Amino acid sequence: MILKMTRLIKPSPYFLLSLWQTPFGYSRKDVLLIGVGITLLGVGLKSGLEFVGVDPLQAGNVVQLVIVLGLTFGWVATYIFRVSNKEMTYAQQLRDYENKVMEKRLEGLSEAELEALLEQVEEEKRRLASGEQVN
Repeated sequence: MILKMTRLIKPSPYFLLSLWQTPFGYSRKDVLLIGVGITLLGVGLKSGLEFVGVDPLQAGNVVQLVIVLGLTFGWVATYIFRVSNKEMTYAQQLRDYENKVMEKRLEGLSEAELEALLEQVEEEKRRLASGEQVN
């Protein structure tokens, strides 16, 4: 029955395209892969420490400390990177809002006002190209 239902559901090409455009870490599959990778890293590190002769209890403590500190420092580093590049949720929402407000204002302008605005922009471009100070 499930097999028959899956044949009826055809994903749209836009859905398939969106899967390719999603950055890594933003889908369930990516989160599961990250979790499995970190788990395998911990198991491998513990096994490696035991192989070289470290007590299993102490090896577990060392691996736990390394994994937790590594994840903590990694998360803090990504946070600092996002803050420095202004890629935080609030900053993005603010940019989107400002763009929507400007679009609404442009839609509300008459043809004459729009032409006058375009002339002012062209004049400022010419001033900047010639090196004059723009007020």
